[in-house]
Amino acid sequence: MAIFRQIFRFYITSSIHVALAVVSLCVITMLMHGLYIDYVLLGFVFLSTISGYNFVKYAPIAKMHHRSLTQALRTIQVFSVFCAIGLFAISFFIKLELIWLSLALGLLNVFYAIPLPQKTLREVPFLKVAIIAFIWAVVTQIYPFIAANHSLPKSFSFYFEVAEKFFWVILLMIPFEIRDYRYEKTSLKTLATGLGIKRLKVLGLILASILTIIRIWTEQLDYNPFYLLVFMSFVFSILGSKEKQSKYYASFWVESLPIFWMISYVVLV
Repeated sequence: MAIFRQIFRFYITSSIHVALAVVSLCVITMLMHGLYIDYVLLGFVFLSTISGYNFVKYAPIAKMHHRSLTQALRTIQVFSVFCAIGLFAISFFIKLELIWLSLALGLLNVFYAIPLPQKTLREVPFLKVAIIAFIWAVVTQIYPFIAANHSLPKSFSFYFEVAEKFFWVILLMIPFEIRDYRYEKTSLKTLATGLGIKRLKVLGLILASILTIIRIWTEQLDYNPFYLLVFMSFVFSILGSKEKQSKYYASFWVESLPIFWMISYVVLV
């Protein structure tokens, strides 16, 4: 059993799980708009997510403790290097527009982790969740259209979907914000430290309700079960969030929701 725990821990800490979540949201966009499933793009998104997340999470640690890194962190470092090499290789099969856009998002990711000049972007009040949500929204909603040589739709529904993905990510981050509240309440101005846990939960439930009502009001009846499922997912994940939550409540179960939604979309729609 110890080996399975180690594999699972590596699966979470190496950002494979969160990368699959981002890929799942990309697939949902492709399915919703009748785009072909571009596996090259999905591979690019998967590898870039791992590279970006691991850079943000582990670059500061490696810089400060490079001589005393644990074996687990060294393994993640090596894994991240291989992912970066794979990302470079697959980039030759990606449209140039996506490369430039990815470089811009990557630069934002770098500034998120590296002080500029006195503090990182993640230390700017409330900016942490906004940056992550913006990057996810662009990657999961806009990338599939560019990769498929489609011009971006100019309809209200498309840009609502961009905003919807943005707020979905913010809602997914609420359990993380609540989990980290006791560690960040004296240092960073996050959603949880700024609003308090109870107000943050209420705000999250209101936001999820508004998004669902708009969707059900404007979409075909066939889509309603899917959006109701997404809504209930947010309700249970937010209400179940606590300061002292189980170790993998947020990092596994909550981040599994996009994967669950993708599978549900195929089944329900």
